Amino acid sequence: MKFDLLKTSAIATGVALAFATIGAQAATQPSLTVAGAATTAKIMGGATVNGGASYLAEVPAEVAADLVATIAPAAGDVGKTGSIVVIAEVGDLGYFVKLSGGIWIPWDGSSILPTVTKTLAASESVTVLDGLVGNDTSLAGLTIKAYVGYYTGAAADAAANITYTAAPMEMKIAEKASASCPAGTTAGSGTYNGTSICNLPTGLVTTDLHLTNNFVYLLTGKMTVGTNTTAALADKTRFTLDAGVTVISPAESNAPIVIDRGGAIFANGNAEHPVVFTVATDLSSSFDAFNTIGQWGGLVVNGAATVNPTGGIASGEGDSGEYGGADAPVDTDSSGAITYTQIKYAGYPFTETNELNSLALQGVGSGTIIDYVHIHNGADDGIEFFGGTVDAKHLVLTGIDDDALDWTEGYTGRIQHAIIESTATDNCIEADNNSSSNLLEPRSIPVIANLTCVGYQPDTGGHAFEIKEGTGMKMYNSVVGGSFPQTKEGCIRIGDEATFTLSGASIAELNGTLVMENSFISTECAGLLTEESSGMPWTTADWFGAQTNTSSGTVDLGGTFGWSNSNAINRLPAADLSDPFFDDTDYIGAIKDASSDWTQGWIFTPPRS
Repeated sequence: MKFDLLKTSAIATGVALAFATIGAQAATQPSLTVAGAATTAKIMGGATVNGGASYLAEVPAEVAADLVATIAPAAGDVGKTGSIVVIAEVGDLGYFVKLSGGIWIPWDGSSILPTVTKTLAASESVTVLDGLVGNDTSLAGLTIKAYVGYYTGAAADAAANITYTAAPMEMKIAEKASASCPAGTTAGSGTYNGTSICNLPTGLVTTDLHLTNNFVYLLTGKMTVGTNTTAALADKTRFTLDAGVTVISPAESNAPIVIDRGGAIFANGNAEHPVVFTVATDLSSSFDAFNTIGQWGGLVVNGAATVNPTGGIASGEGDSGEYGGADAPVDTDSSGAITYTQIKYAGYPFTETNELNSLALQGVGSGTIIDYVHIHNGADDGIEFFGGTVDAKHLVLTGIDDDALDWTEGYTGRIQHAIIESTATDNCIEADNNSSSNLLEPRSIPVIANLTCVGYQPDTGGHAFEIKEGTGMKMYNSVVGGSFPQTKEGCIRIGDEATFTLSGASIAELNGTLVMENSFISTECAGLLTEESSGMPWTTADWFGAQTNTSSGTVDLGGTFGWSNSNAINRLPAADLSDPFFDDTDYIGAIKDASSDWTQGWIFTPPRS
């Protein structure tokens, strides 16, 4: 097949980008249709502003963006000498080919010049564009289309041997942000940190809302994005926040932002410019960033994935709406992407049993991205998973008033790289299946890897982990350090008979649904392994002793915030999880060492008393 990029208009109609209709993709690069000599090869690619935490169909003109691809050559081509080719069409400026050293020259429409020639590996990363800022390059408003391919053999035979993307991957650069408040918002009064304020709409929002980073946005009342019906899943209302956007709420407000089942949120922060949700007073000179909690309603996301209340539908606390899929759950449902985002001083207690969290993920599906999220000083829980299948990576939870990480109602997602600094009165983790009926299916059995729980508990403090109400848990490569002096209930506490019986009839019959392997806890914590009541089929201490490669000792943590492993911890063996979601690590805990601290730069610096 001839490699003819001049037929762009005809090729582009194939629309092989596979971007979802809601405008973003999972952290896996979008798949591209392959044509040419080796159609068994796979090529993926897309535009990103955050190093691949999420991929976007349109990037802001004010933020550095990359256009990247990954080539998986056909099996027979791996190990051969091959040449990688990159050709781009830039708006109406014409076609350009990328040569070695990142040099671009106009393309003559026929020659196939490589950007690199090398021995082909099973996976080849290709950077088409790196750090492009549309405003700085006068490319705002243009669309860049790029074809990526490779060939083996002699250059003279390139046209016959090339394998390439049949349609281009595209990066649309948005127009320069307007000097007026974005559509759907209204002009506010005053400034925040020197930036003019726009008011967010209140009530139900059913038209796409896109917040640019040249304003700060005031939440003046409860805002609900999208209708709460599963019929709306195919065409969701999008709430997009560009990198660097700040949303503020008046102090002592109970108003949340709710993303309903017919809505999707794209908080597209990056390490240099995180998205921030906070209270309007947090920059005042008298603001107490250590002790202030629960100043506004937080962020709620309702999805259509499986939950285990009878009937498959549940109603969220704080009048936050229904979630779940009833008779037709959509476990792969996407509610968007929340990346490089801070949520501060959120959550609101109406009563002891009716509370809003900082981030409530209610029946959220696995198509949603949660990656690089810092929650600080939240009332009630930091993140609570109410059922669903959503995964999460790179979580930092500090100063949470109740449970930092909580799950219930049949949550079955995966979590990796989580730091919890517990300074308040409850748990690093509270884990439940269902409080109304501990035996409901599907049973909560999330998989967790590379978690570090650091306790700084007062004498009346809580637990590292409280595992109860029939839940399971598969935990690997995790660390518990710090201080948990509460001797009445323990550091790791297992409660409710169903939690024991569903995990194994005896200590010799543990069934693998409640594990903590290749992990390390402090000597103090190991002395506080308890059960809610006597008469259980086995004890927490016996359960801990039955775990593979899990032990206790001196937990020596350091680094900037006291979250990084010592050399001694890094000598402990890590489990290989053999799951593509999980990053391969040769260490346990969330952060291997100070030089690889992924929290640096983008989190809010948590204050110490």
